[in-house]
Amino acid sequence: MWWRQFGDGGKEVLWEGNTVLLKKRLVLIQPKPLSKHLITEATGRLYPLGLFVIDALTPKEEWDVEILDEGRERFDIDRVNAETISLAGINSWTNQAARAYEIAGALRQRGVPVILGGPHPSALPDEALRYVDSVCIGEAEGIWASVLADVKDRGLKPIYQGGMTSLDRVPVLRNPLRDKYSYGSIQTARGCPYDCSFCSVTSTNGAIIRYRPIADVVEEFRHIKQRNVFFVDDNFIGSGRAGRERALELCKALADLRRQGVRKYWGTQATQNLGREDEVLEWMYKAGCRMVLFGLESVDRRVIQDVHKGINTVGDYKKHIQNTQRHGIAVIASFIFGNDSDSPTVFEDTVRFIKDSRAATQNLNIACPLPGTRLFKEVAQAGRLRYTNFPEDWEKYNLKQVVFEPENWSPIELYKKRKWAEGQLSSKPTLLRRTLRTLWDTRSPSAALIALGWNLQARSRESEYQHQIELLEKEMRQEASSAELARRPRVPTADILRQR
Repeated sequence: MWWRQFGDGGKEVLWEGNTVLLKKRLVLIQPKPLSKHLITEATGRLYPLGLFVIDALTPKEEWDVEILDEGRERFDIDRVNAETISLAGINSWTNQAARAYEIAGALRQRGVPVILGGPHPSALPDEALRYVDSVCIGEAEGIWASVLADVKDRGLKPIYQGGMTSLDRVPVLRNPLRDKYSYGSIQTARGCPYDCSFCSVTSTNGAIIRYRPIADVVEEFRHIKQRNVFFVDDNFIGSGRAGRERALELCKALADLRRQGVRKYWGTQATQNLGREDEVLEWMYKAGCRMVLFGLESVDRRVIQDVHKGINTVGDYKKHIQNTQRHGIAVIASFIFGNDSDSPTVFEDTVRFIKDSRAATQNLNIACPLPGTRLFKEVAQAGRLRYTNFPEDWEKYNLKQVVFEPENWSPIELYKKRKWAEGQLSSKPTLLRRTLRTLWDTRSPSAALIALGWNLQARSRESEYQHQIELLEKEMRQEASSAELARRPRVPTADILRQR
């Protein structure tokens, strides 16, 4: 007969008869970049799904699990009793890598074994192994039980190959810690067949889209407490007829849940061809969807060809945006600047397009070569990376900073043009007009309000953009000063001593 009590220091212990079995302690950590100017607004508002999946996969009869999200509270090693930790698991995106390694080093100095997972160590496992005991490459569902068994028996292996697992192994999340975040989040699929040159999804999650069982998605969605939820799928519509049919089935199930009184609003991401799927859009609206991000990337066909995003038909952008909004769903038009094929007027052309298409809001990114992508390989081999003091410089690889030399722009021009474009779309009079226009186009007050919230965040980013301009100007002055010093003739030390 098992029963529980709390022992010394509040640590939970298990009893079986007269035998005491101490539970092991697992700490799961989501790091945050050290500079507050290098993080997105979502940090701390959306819970780290990967850690909650690991938590759900961990047997609670053997392990105490603690989740530490630096988006909410800074990790302080001095406030943690490291002697009681049996294993630390850290999840890392590229711009979080330096902080992840710092935390790992502090824990390992205190004798805590550390395993690192996520997109960055999956792309660069050799780098990661210099700072941690073990690396999980790929997805954790298939190997997490082996990791825990090794901690108890033999010790961690250097590498665990997670691979691409069947998503019926993804647990339904129920941890009440999720309730403390501003927004809910849920994943219903993984993988992408399009393999764009700038995107790491295909290398991380595979080229075949895998879907979670709809019953699991509905059950998890039911228990999300937040009123606003983000579906983190990379492409909600999936690929081909199978993707379309699956999206329909899921939305009908969510619409039925809504009729039962589980009334939430949600947003997601999709390729722009979703805009031609009237039946899917109709059921998305009925299911509570009020916003979708279209990865348009560019209004220039040459750029679309260069980044290998053949699913994007530039001539259909406007039609698909407007049709989506006619179904009550506001569109975020997302673009990437700094591409080698960008025209000299790409910013002006993009602003004009956003206004003309009546897109509810926008997302303006700068091309970022992430490890594991073809873009990273190409610019690294060409010697075009601007920041290579790794791991510290990984912070800058965040889709907001210019981290490689563009062919047709100077970095300062890119920064200033992006700030100009945001200003053209986010002034107070413009925001008022866009909000009223979105309300008219969607006939949905909720969609218009959600779009307004996104636009207000975009407006607040102007100060972030200005800060980046100032940092780069300071960097340029320092480089110019160093170059000037290098050009000055040096007086021999003996001559200096004679002058004294």
